[in-house]
Amino acid sequence: MTYTFPKDFSMPVLALTTLGEKLARGGNWPDYKKFGLTPEQIPELIRVLEKVGEFWPDEPTNNEPEVYAPIHAWRALAQFKAEQAIPVLFDLIYWNEANDVDWIMEEIPHVLGMIGPAGIPPLANYLVSSEKGIWSSVTMAHSLAEIGKQHPESRAACVNALQAGLEQYETNDETINGFLISYLADLKAVEAVPLVERAYQANQVDLSVLGDFEDFQIFAGLLEKRLTPRPRYSQWMEESDEPRDENKSSHNQRERTDEKTEKKKRKEAKKARKRHKKK
Repeated sequence: MTYTFPKDFSMPVLALTTLGEKLARGGNWPDYKKFGLTPEQIPELIRVLEKVGEFWPDEPTNNEPEVYAPIHAWRALAQFKAEQAIPVLFDLIYWNEANDVDWIMEEIPHVLGMIGPAGIPPLANYLVSSEKGIWSSVTMAHSLAEIGKQHPESRAACVNALQAGLEQYETNDETINGFLISYLADLKAVEAVPLVERAYQANQVDLSVLGDFEDFQIFAGLLEKRLTPRPRYSQWMEESDEPRDENKSSHNQRERTDEKTEKKKRKEAKKARKRHKKK
């Protein structure tokens, strides 16, 4: 059951409920001004995102066009560079730690990248907080990389924020460290080499995300190719993502949760490696 828009929304915002999956999944985002949206509707677009739990009681995979309204709303906010939307975008990231919606992990970093440097301080603060979640941290780190790429004048601030998060490598989850290093590589952050090397030497980096220290140097542009044979972790990195036989898996809730987390980690790590191979 999907969310029904209140009647007090303007017609351009109501139109988001009709755009549906085709425009959401298209390679290029449409120009939302063509649908009558203007900066005057920014507060209404934010209200759409505040209701995301009602739009998406489950993974948004059905064909009802209303399901895709939040996706169109955050894209419109990105095109308007709506800095006032940053708090609700963060709320989406927090909400997604438990709800695991791929759309949020994949698109919110690009949205924050388009909005620009105003997002850097809260992103940086989260990455050094003591109670950060794994996937929230990955999305926040990705967002910093996008801001740094889309706004070169802010690259140094984004690199500093990613390094500040990685400085906590001893207490961070190894997966968080792996993705922080991955996004530092995205920004060609050669200034982070000493810190990255320390994290690897401390064995505090999930190697399945990007690889080892030599791989980081290659992706950061410091090496042309490996100097040593690739470690055995490459076999794990390339293994199939086929689901496990449910008849053989435990019914214990914690084990099922751990399995889901592991599958998600493999999926996100695969995306990171694919992204770097394209460069």
